[in-house]
Amino acid sequence: MRLCQYTLVVVAFVSAAFAQEATFKLHPRVVTALMEASPTTQVPVYFVMREQLGMDHWFPRMNRMPVEERRATVMRECQEHSLRTQAETLAILNIARLSGTCEFIEPCWLGNFVRCIARPDVILDVAALESVEEVWSDVAPLLHEVEDGVMIPSGTTSFAAVSGAIPSAAGNGPINTSADQVWAVGFNGTGVVVMNTDSGINAAHNDLLNRLWQNPGEIAANGIDDDGNGKIDDINGWNFSANNISLSDAGGHGTNTAGCLVADGTCNGTVYGQAPGAKIMTGLLGSESSQWAAIAYGIAEGAHCQTSSHSYKNVSAPNYKMHRQVGDTSLAAGLIRTNSTSNNGTTCTSTTSLNRRPFNISAPGCLPAPYVDPNQTLAGGKGGVIGVAAHDLSNNILSYSPCGPFAWHLTDVLAVNASYPVANWDAVNHNDYPWTGATQMALLKPDVSAPAGTTTPSGSGTCGTATFSGTSNATPVANGVLCLWKSANMSLTPEDAAMITHQTATSSGSVAGKENNHGAGRINALNGLRLALCVHRVNGEPAWNVNHPVNTSINLAVDGVPNSIAVIGVGSSRLPGNAWGGVVGIGDPAFVLMQGTTDAAGDMSLDIPIPAALTGLMLWTQAFVVDSTYFNAVLSSNVIGITFVP
Repeated sequence: MRLCQYTLVVVAFVSAAFAQEATFKLHPRVVTALMEASPTTQVPVYFVMREQLGMDHWFPRMNRMPVEERRATVMRECQEHSLRTQAETLAILNIARLSGTCEFIEPCWLGNFVRCIARPDVILDVAALESVEEVWSDVAPLLHEVEDGVMIPSGTTSFAAVSGAIPSAAGNGPINTSADQVWAVGFNGTGVVVMNTDSGINAAHNDLLNRLWQNPGEIAANGIDDDGNGKIDDINGWNFSANNISLSDAGGHGTNTAGCLVADGTCNGTVYGQAPGAKIMTGLLGSESSQWAAIAYGIAEGAHCQTSSHSYKNVSAPNYKMHRQVGDTSLAAGLIRTNSTSNNGTTCTSTTSLNRRPFNISAPGCLPAPYVDPNQTLAGGKGGVIGVAAHDLSNNILSYSPCGPFAWHLTDVLAVNASYPVANWDAVNHNDYPWTGATQMALLKPDVSAPAGTTTPSGSGTCGTATFSGTSNATPVANGVLCLWKSANMSLTPEDAAMITHQTATSSGSVAGKENNHGAGRINALNGLRLALCVHRVNGEPAWNVNHPVNTSINLAVDGVPNSIAVIGVGSSRLPGNAWGGVVGIGDPAFVLMQGTTDAAGDMSLDIPIPAALTGLMLWTQAFVVDSTYFNAVLSSNVIGITFVP
């Protein structure tokens, strides 16, 4: 009788709530969970705060900050903001914890939400707060629903680990991307920390053992939270599913992706990782929100790059709004991110699948990249993730690799999935890439392709290998290449990394540059390295085109090889050709604005006041660096078009 009364109370609350606009707070899955739960059952949910720090809060001011200052600024402002806006929610949950009606509470400043496992009455109390915008179910999906790869054992031979062995050969993945040629120049990822958010890691594998990130603020196995981050003994990362230090990888998927990133050849002299000098931080995932908590951890602990081969498909109605919110903030923090994009390419032309075009690209790989490609003539907002497609070792796009575009538009969402909760879509900020039944461009996706079917360490044994596939394989491969570029130029931003990816990829589709399915083409580590050593920015942006207001000073900069002769030039036109190949990309005519020497960090910049008389004028700028350190050549940068506006 008591259970029946309780159910009627929940039904009454939900019915009243959904009769009013404000009650769309409860995601339909939460409603179902509350209906099915007994009064004493604890339900996993997360509460999204109403006040969020959006893209306009961060940009354009972040563009002019050094990347590490971006990280510190975003963390400080987000933590201060969440401390204030989460106070009411945490007060209720902490009281509930004392009474035994809430057993897990984790506030997250990235995305401004709070995860918990609580009784239905506690959840409803928090949902009633004005400061709470939404309540989402936080049940972990099945692994096969989020993992985008398949491990095919190709050998379990155990090789004796050779202490201090020098790798003698590159695996098929690094050969395909030309990463081995980047190693030969002198960059292997040293100095870079990459966060891999996946299913864990086989930390005993000898190809990975020496690549594990060590938390400098934590003393192993002392049972104390030495660095005060709320996590005890998080030496190599954290388990965001079980909320403990166990990173054991039962299925092997996370070990496979880790190997694509950093496997260093200790086992048998063959290097399978793209960046064998980088250190890997591990975040073991459970629910969708655990991905965002892991990314926040990575930012706080100093990760430069982050990758995940877990993705959330349209059929599961992911929280697109939160993925994009987290993408905006991680971009502001300077974190270079890649994500898999699904293996659902075979359902592109389906008329019934919820994963059909224009929602074949899964989240968060469906986010806009940090760089707007010139082929993206329908221009909306930027985002924080590079979405990766898969090609085979013969450089052909694989049939399962997903198809673009992705439609950031509520009308398109409802046309495919009429039951998607309308209140869980940001119609103000996220209707910027409409498709409208193929009458508009939407967002070109994916962004780049990388090889799949490569060899990588396996999840069992100390030196076993496996052939890995899917965009799960391609994604860490791409991120490993980005780690190489980052190690060559530690001041690279996500915008730089995305620009380099787009401009130096080897075109593989039917048009020059970026297109759906192929992205900008096949990632090319060596071509990208040349551009990473000579990046040009205007007002901190490496964009294709920028608008600059008159009566203010404009900043033109080059960031590349340290202590080298550099030139910044301007022309009245953009010439065809790839600048990274040593091509002068400005002309008709071109002249030198500044000649000087880069500093110890590789930087040189110029500030010029722009008078009102230049309103409406368009110019193109480019930088050049005389590199006598790595290539013994003159390196040329990306070209940026500048329009002077009122």
